[in-house]
Amino acid sequence: MAYKLIITDHADELIDSRIYYIINKLKNPPAAQHLLDGIDEIYTRLEDNPDQFPDSMDSFLRSRGFKEALIHDMNYKLVFRVEGRSVYIEGLFHDLENHASKLHE
Repeated sequence: MAYKLIITDHADELIDSRIYYIINKLKNPPAAQHLLDGIDEIYTRLEDNPDQFPDSMDSFLRSRGFKEALIHDMNYKLVFRVEGRSVYIEGLFHDLENHASKLHE
């Protein structure tokens, strides 16, 4: 493991709320599990090499050093930043969300 993964409290809350919504509102536990599996896969890849992921498509976030990783077969992305050998997971967002307005710095 080359990089230390740090999941911020804000990101943890966003992930929990997405999973809750998918399970309880959409009544789709398999989709929630698919999302969790996708997040876990990205976490593993981030620990190995966060530079394999592109800079954020959002110009505001990109200017602040944020990168993003798409969840395979879903419209979600993890937004993160790298400081030294640490990767800070800042949030999980749907493609239709305004990412910049929901990140706290």
